[in-house]
Amino acid sequence: MAKKQVDDSIEVASPARLEDIEQFIIEAGSDDLETFGGEFEGGIHCQQIPDEFAGFLFDRLISGQAINDYLEIGAAAGGTTFLINHFLKPQRIVLIDDGKHPKAALRADILTGINRTEIIGNSRDQEIVDQVEGEFDLIMVDGDHSYFGCLDDSRNYIPKLRDGGLIAFHDSVHDLLEVRRVVDILKKDDRVIFVNEYISKTQPHPCGIAIFRKVAAE
Repeated sequence: MAKKQVDDSIEVASPARLEDIEQFIIEAGSDDLETFGGEFEGGIHCQQIPDEFAGFLFDRLISGQAINDYLEIGAAAGGTTFLINHFLKPQRIVLIDDGKHPKAALRADILTGINRTEIIGNSRDQEIVDQVEGEFDLIMVDGDHSYFGCLDDSRNYIPKLRDGGLIAFHDSVHDLLEVRRVVDILKKDDRVIFVNEYISKTQPHPCGIAIFRKVAAE
């Protein structure tokens, strides 16, 4: 499968413009045009709908909140990591992935030159949870999309957020997945505050990205 090179040296205009970010994502390459949209299949094999993820990134940029430590659960081919690194420039990136996604073998190529720690295994296993050290400013949950899988990820990794840190759940409105049930539970959870949800206006079947902020301990 041909891989279109993405020029990661090209900077989006500062201050960031939402439309520039979305166009960058579109041109970076989609994992599946029918599901995620985009310009072509390939490139970074991004598994994000451009207008959803652009809105998410834009709000992070204009918030002024530094994302120094980033944890991603379910990295697949690495497209989301590529975009997080390009726009938010975290100093530390930790990925948890079981290596079973059909595109997982592409990740090393797509993330060439991006400094990261990869933990290979099931994010729900205690031995994997224990390997994740330190606290994070942003956690992206995009692994096991079953109800119990997503619920376990929320229980295991919200404690690893810094106070005021953000946790994002991809596929929060996906028709066939169960992330929505966990999102609804977390809206009543005292540990976090619901911040926003990014739902595509371009794709007929949105995925959704729901964002929560960790409440500072009293």
